Amino acid sequence: MKTSLLLFICAILILPLNAQWNSDTNINTPICTAFYKQKEQRLESDGKGGAFIVWKDWRFDGFLPDIYVQRVDSNGYPLWTVDGAVACDEPSDQSTPAITTDEKDGVIIAWSDERSGGKRDVFAQRIDANGNKMWAVDGVPVATKVEREHSEKIVSDDHGGVFVVWEQERLDFSWDIWAQRIDSSGNAVWVSGGIPVCNVTANRINHKIQRDGEGGLFVTWQDERSGNFDIYVQRIDANGNLLWNTSGVSVCAAPGVQSNPKIDPEKQLDGVYIAWVDKRNGTDYDVYCNRVDSNGNVLWGAMGKPVAVGSGNQSAIDILSNNKTEGLIVTWKDNRSPNYDIYIQKINLSGEPVWALNGIVVCDAPEDQLNPNIISDKAGGAIIAWQDFRYGDWDVFSQRVSANGIPQWTVNGEAVSTAVGEQESPKNIPDNKGGSIYAWEDKRGGVSKDIYIHHLLLEDTTRVGIRNQYGLTNIQVYPNPFQANIHIDLALSSNSKISFRLYNQLGVEVYSNDQFTDANSGHFEIKLESFNLNSGLYYLAVSTADGFQNFAVLKE
Repeated sequence: MKTSLLLFICAILILPLNAQWNSDTNINTPICTAFYKQKEQRLESDGKGGAFIVWKDWRFDGFLPDIYVQRVDSNGYPLWTVDGAVACDEPSDQSTPAITTDEKDGVIIAWSDERSGGKRDVFAQRIDANGNKMWAVDGVPVATKVEREHSEKIVSDDHGGVFVVWEQERLDFSWDIWAQRIDSSGNAVWVSGGIPVCNVTANRINHKIQRDGEGGLFVTWQDERSGNFDIYVQRIDANGNLLWNTSGVSVCAAPGVQSNPKIDPEKQLDGVYIAWVDKRNGTDYDVYCNRVDSNGNVLWGAMGKPVAVGSGNQSAIDILSNNKTEGLIVTWKDNRSPNYDIYIQKINLSGEPVWALNGIVVCDAPEDQLNPNIISDKAGGAIIAWQDFRYGDWDVFSQRVSANGIPQWTVNGEAVSTAVGEQESPKNIPDNKGGSIYAWEDKRGGVSKDIYIHHLLLEDTTRVGIRNQYGLTNIQVYPNPFQANIHIDLALSSNSKISFRLYNQLGVEVYSNDQFTDANSGHFEIKLESFNLNSGLYYLAVSTADGFQNFAVLKE
């Protein structure tokens, strides 16, 4: 059963509300709680510390979804119609919305659309900063051919328009990757129906795209031309010309299956990093990556470089690179232990791992952690969000990892949402101040899902509960969950008074212990046999002259 977070009636511990942002992780900030369900949310920064959120919405009749969008400012206030503004409510099925900036304070949205009555097509709409539609009322056609077009990905063309890349079905039910450019007025720039990104006949799926900084874009995908899926990449200029020969460039052609590539900019040589999930060992999935320069030269060999090749499956990757990372940061879900955990690794410019072999732990809390999403912390590190089952149903947690690979927030992550019901599929974007804005699918209302958001600031990530002041080093709290006793190991810089406080979910102190210890005494045990504590969630605060930290601990 879901437990609630701790609320302290204490001025020095509780943090103030920041306008409409609700700091209580049991409450959060609703974006849409309209009739029936809302899901498939995506975010884009508004460039001013706020966010645009787009989602798929069944409010009209519960059967045929539409596309809605909302903007929130930096204080968390929704700026448009309550429960969102309509991007497209044409009377058919609209699904899988994608969103990108129009570079003019608004956004462009693309989606998969069934209005033709046959197979799906792709449509797009531009929304200005005030929520007004800039193109045709139900969007402009991007691809409306006889074949099915879906799984659209979009990125700005740097001129108020957009590149759209999608999967297109063949007569033999295999798939190809096609692309189109739409200008700032909603007109197709390239040939009608778009262009294929590769002229070799093969099954191609799971594409990702990235703009190239010169008015064009990169496209990567998994490609079955060799009999197994491999990873390929192509560069397309602003006029729709394929720049890296018409068959694309092989990023990895190792034995076995390579799948689910992710792509991010490579700033030193104006190219890209590409990472993927790899089954070359024939047993389980690992993570590999490669680096490609602006001319299509593959720099880390035909097989790529390993990111994580540990036991069990490593999958569900996300990646980050920018001017400050000086390399590539990769996160993934990992079941080297019995449950799925979240790990992270940094790869330097030579393709070698920077942090611990096979990655460092972001979260190994009890039960499964899934669906990691990574963004920049604007200081060379990363902020990761994921869905987390540690309390018996899905919640959302987050962690910041510094440029040196050191987790900066509470061990196993800060809570983003711990409301009743399920919170799933989190996405996050930078707030441009070192913090993060999050959105997720939320089932706290019962049967149907809604869309909620939350904000964690760089300076005060623990919005409810005990605030952490770091300074203690190498601190470990175990076992977790505990039954009777809790053990604490920590390093002290000097002789110091150390205090332990244990609080229940109502903020009531249920245990306290103060003692003076020397710097060489680094192991402590809290004996709780005589306290008759009920099973559930508690909060342990450990403080010394060096600082204080808090930990969520679960009693079995």
